[in-house]
Amino acid sequence: MNPDHNDPLDRLLQEWTVHSEPPQSFRREVWQRIASDGGKSSWAERLAWWLLRPKREAFVLALVVTAAVIWGLTHPEVEPLSPHDAYVMSISPFDPHHLDGSYP
Repeated sequence: MNPDHNDPLDRLLQEWTVHSEPPQSFRREVWQRIASDGGKSSWAERLAWWLLRPKREAFVLALVVTAAVIWGLTHPEVEPLSPHDAYVMSISPFDPHHLDGSYP
């Protein structure tokens, strides 16, 4: 890195060149490998490819939004317990959820 430093390795690296040629069958073998891998897609890849077609994207988006709305309407949010109620439920032996820890 220092310009005043004359390292023989720097000179060797500057002179070094790589002379290599790909084998004659390289291009043919590459295309054969590409062609042979074409039919090995998994069911998840095929489903994703089918769903992500441009004409189906709007339908899939509408389906997901509809499912999210239905989920939100059928699973209402549970009101949080006040600290007082949570404490009483945790110490009351008469509360049905006293020992299992699952409070409404």
